[in-house]
Formats: sequence, structure tokens, C-alpha cells
Amino acid sequence: MADAKQIVQDFCDRMVKRDGESMRSFLADDAVYQNAGMPAAEGIDEVIANLAGQFAMFADSYEYKTIACVDEGNVVMNERLDCVRGPSGAVHELPVMGTFVVENGKIRRWTDYWDSALMGKMMAGEDTSELVPKY
Repeated sequence: MADAKQIVQDFCDRMVKRDGESMRSFLADDAVYQNAGMPAAEGIDEVIANLAGQFAMFADSYEYKTIACVDEGNVVMNERLDCVRGPSGAVHELPVMGTFVVENGKIRRWTDYWDSALMGKMMAGEDTSELVPKY
């Protein structure tokens, strides 16, 4: 069985396919996914529906670029750029910190932390180049 860090990396790499059902095999039946500051999706079907909604919202682009990933036991934290195409056609890279808890080879809890105001500025076409960390 793959270790927790590899499971999370494979999950994040799969995002580019924009297929919610293809994510099901990574998730525990009682998985919980939450963007901090928003209601949680609880249970695998709600998590898949949430992802499908995000993929539909950004139908021609969706990718996670991992910057750094650390693990301690079954907890994995990754720093990412979540990439989506905005109304102008530009692809925006939103900085995100994610925390994942892996149990029995499946993601049981996933929480993302990001700045919704920054995403709003990106989608409005503002120049956010000075607001995103340099990698």
C-alpha cells in the first residue's frame, strides 16, 4: 500500500482530469472535505458532488501544482497552486495550503486554506502578481 504522502500526491495530480468520479477511489466513505470558512462536504458522495461542481465551474482548466509536501504519520500537508482559467482566459494560480488525514489508505479528512478575496481579485482581472508568493 502507498504511504499517506504518495496517496495525497496522486490525488492532487489527478485533479487535472476534472472528473469527480475518478477521485472516488482515493476517498474514505465517510470523508470530509472543507474549504476553511465554508460548510463542509460530508461523506464520499457529497465530496464527489462538490468536486464535480468545481470542475463544471472551471470546465476547461483545473490543476493542482504541488510546491511542497510534508507528512507526519497519516497527516499530510501540502502547499499548492490551484490553477483555474478566469473569464478573461488567463489561468490563475491560487496559493492553497491543504491538510489531509489518511486512514487505511484513503483520505478521511481534507481541509484547504486559501484567500477567497485573492481569488475574487483574480477572477475580476486585477493584477495580483505582487500578492502571490514567488516560487
